[in-house]
Amino acid sequence: MTTLLFSIHPHATLDSELARLSALPPVVPFSAPLREFVAEFSKRIFALPQLREHPELATLGHWFRSAAVNQLSQRLAGRPSELNLARGLVFHLAPANVDVLFAYAWLMSVLAGNTNVARLSQKPSTQRDALVSILHAMHREGLHPQVLERAVLLTYPHDDAITSQISRHCHSRIIWGGDATVAKIRSLPIAPLAVELAFPDRFGVAVVRAAALTASTDIEIEELARRFCNDVLWFGQQACSSPRCVYWIGTAADVAAAKARFWPAVRAQAGQIEDEPAALMARVTDANRLAALGHRVHSPDSMGLYPLRLETGHADGHIREIQSGHGLVVEVELQALHELAAQLDDRDQTLVQHGFTAQDLGTFLSGLGNRAVDRVVPFGRALDFHPVWDGNDLLDVLTRKITLPAT
Repeated sequence: MTTLLFSIHPHATLDSELARLSALPPVVPFSAPLREFVAEFSKRIFALPQLREHPELATLGHWFRSAAVNQLSQRLAGRPSELNLARGLVFHLAPANVDVLFAYAWLMSVLAGNTNVARLSQKPSTQRDALVSILHAMHREGLHPQVLERAVLLTYPHDDAITSQISRHCHSRIIWGGDATVAKIRSLPIAPLAVELAFPDRFGVAVVRAAALTASTDIEIEELARRFCNDVLWFGQQACSSPRCVYWIGTAADVAAAKARFWPAVRAQAGQIEDEPAALMARVTDANRLAALGHRVHSPDSMGLYPLRLETGHADGHIREIQSGHGLVVEVELQALHELAAQLDDRDQTLVQHGFTAQDLGTFLSGLGNRAVDRVVPFGRALDFHPVWDGNDLLDVLTRKITLPAT
């Protein structure tokens, strides 16, 4: 059963909606009507009553402010012999774990001039409903009809027949989900000329140069702890970029001194974030499972603390797979940054770092023997969205390049 969450024809069938969208002509990327719609959408996000309880909505609104859209448009400023046009009909399959993530790719696709169908999770979501309500309000007020007619947001149970039906019409398919979800959807064919981009399970890790932290003032450490909590505890540590492991680099004395200052500051910040009983149960269960499976983890603190720390000598992707988030952090001590390479694999997406220079990081990344790490950010920026995600430029998938004569 397909439920239309938003369409200008709310009682239409999926067949008729796909036919209608397919018949609409493309719009020039970043043209005035598209920019005006996104600017209005961004403005209305900041007026949402849910904003206070869900600051990730404010982050989304800020990301699509007019100045940021202008910068984004420069990514399409190609060569004189190339013309960027819309891809066509884009099919978005949104993730269930981070409710607002679909909106980034969807709004980028709007700006690229595409028509869009987005399949959203069936899980109840305050954030999703708030964003959909903005579209309904615009439609009631008669605003941006030429853009709203190009959008269909829907939900349905996992159904290969429906997904295949939409896929046959699309020119681009963007999949957000776990490995099993991605594999299943990839097995369903798309139109011969369509392109596909998938974002499967990925992990985030953090690395800290202990000596840099111990040289910090109390105020600086308090700010670092606040940023760390934003990276780890928002979305219940479910985001692919949220660090699950922290690697401390330095001498044993420096690491001990850094931990002694850092973790009390983190706990003080975490006390301002609600810790649900189910989350406590999940991280304690995961901690015991890691121990039972022979990963040689131990907790230096009470198991009831938030976040829960586990120390071990080696933490690779197998440990990160078992961690379900909810404030469970595994710590490893290393003497030098290059030793971290052996504990990373292709699934490690985001490296959140503190205390290293660009040269340090460039040398380290150049020496990796796999495709681990697609982005490096400072503490507090793990959840920031970027048009280049998992090493892929989204605008390359959302637009197509037409080659022109050189003269």
